[in-house]
Amino acid sequence: MLTRLPLPKLSFRWQIIMLSAVTVVLFVAVLTATLGALQYTKSAVLNSEQRRLLEAANELARNYADKAKAASRAQGLSFVDLNAVSSPQAASEITQGVLQKIDGVGGGFYRSGGDLLLGYPPAANIGGDPLPVPGPARDDIQPAILDTARTAANTHIPSERVLTGSNNIFLIEAAPIGNEKSNWGSAWTVERLQNLPGSNRFRAYLITVALGVAALVCVILTLLVVRNLQAGVRKIESSLENLEWDLTSQIPTGSDPEEIERIAQAINRLGASLRDNINREKQIEDQLRHAERLAALGRLVAGVAHEVRNPLATIRLRVQMAQREARNSRVDESCAIALEEIERLNGMVNRLLNFARPVRFQPEPTNLKQLTEQRLNRFLENAQKNRINFITNYSEDGTSIPIDQTKMAQVFDNVIQNAIEAMTESGGTLWVSVTSLINSASGTDKVRVEFRDTGNGISSAMISRIFDPFFTTKPSGTGLGLSICHEFVRAHGGEIQVESAEGDGTSVRIILPVRDDVMENKQVSQSRP
Repeated sequence: MLTRLPLPKLSFRWQIIMLSAVTVVLFVAVLTATLGALQYTKSAVLNSEQRRLLEAANELARNYADKAKAASRAQGLSFVDLNAVSSPQAASEITQGVLQKIDGVGGGFYRSGGDLLLGYPPAANIGGDPLPVPGPARDDIQPAILDTARTAANTHIPSERVLTGSNNIFLIEAAPIGNEKSNWGSAWTVERLQNLPGSNRFRAYLITVALGVAALVCVILTLLVVRNLQAGVRKIESSLENLEWDLTSQIPTGSDPEEIERIAQAINRLGASLRDNINREKQIEDQLRHAERLAALGRLVAGVAHEVRNPLATIRLRVQMAQREARNSRVDESCAIALEEIERLNGMVNRLLNFARPVRFQPEPTNLKQLTEQRLNRFLENAQKNRINFITNYSEDGTSIPIDQTKMAQVFDNVIQNAIEAMTESGGTLWVSVTSLINSASGTDKVRVEFRDTGNGISSAMISRIFDPFFTTKPSGTGLGLSICHEFVRAHGGEIQVESAEGDGTSVRIILPVRDDVMENKQVSQSRP
């Protein structure tokens, strides 16, 4: 049930604020309840009501004394005659005049002479409505009133009495009238208290239960906050352990507090960044191993080529001499064939030497669109003869980039020649496109030249080796073409990508940066990156 609450999705900041607010409210409620309980006890209520009744009794005593003084002056007496207003009617008028302003309080006077109660209200006015049953009856209250008023008159100090029943409490207060020399009597008041708040335990139980529920809510909120925090920490720990073994693992987001979400997103970005860095490192390692192989092969090839070239020159010279002195046509024809093979071997030796020899690049502003058109036109006749169509798409705006035209033309020629040879048997189509690429993150502009044919394609087992020196699938190939192309493109600061599937054609993408400082005064070796 707790998991269905929206609390786990709130940020820890708001959860703590909510918990603090509930705690403050609970504290204020407890403080208020405590103060209310102190003021709302039975004794406190009784004391308050007794003070109020005593003040009413004193007010009756003062009013009676004032009326007696006024009556005495009216009769021309030089002293105060307290009996001047002692008639039941006069006493009732004084009682009603004073007590009508005080709700729920009845009262009257007691005269010592005769031991009588004057101004006694009817039963309906003692404490309000007629007395309910069970509870003290009127006959039980009147003796208590008489006794309390008599005590106040005899002692000349206020007197009080509390009568307690099952559902009612009667409070009686009496105040003396006159002094010891003129002990006339006293004024008394009475009040009935029903359902005294301080004695109502059910309400106290409700307050206690409410405070307990509030405390329980605080505890539950605290446990929820702690549980959410622990769950978030465990989730992060588990994800970090998984990330240690699998950088592709991602922490699921969307159901945690804001702080945990930010940490999870940061860990996901970290994993992706580490994955990219590791992939780049693997690529760099592969390039370094490739460069080392090329360097070793370059040294080996240079030595072999030099050793082969000198004997080959001697053989060619001897064959030429034999051809000039030949008198037989068959000998002359054999010499011609030998010279052709010698030239072919010499060309291969020159390519091997070019592969190992450092080459100085001479970059100059070149329009790739125009360069691509020139190289396609060179193969156009051969393509038409083999039923191969060229389709071009130039979205690049014709911006010139600094490249070595001769070396890049050699790269394009090699790729086009390979595409034509792959489609010679059944014909096909070669799509060529030149596209501008803009990297908004790094602000680097690049140009991509893509050659895509419909030939037989290359198997996945061979695609990773096509840039290795001397690796070829052609019966008459040397295996140096794509390797040299790869080094030329990398020397220009670019990259060459090959995608192919057996029976589904091949796509070669050459990506070159649009920079002026890529090859400025740069000398590279074809045997090194």
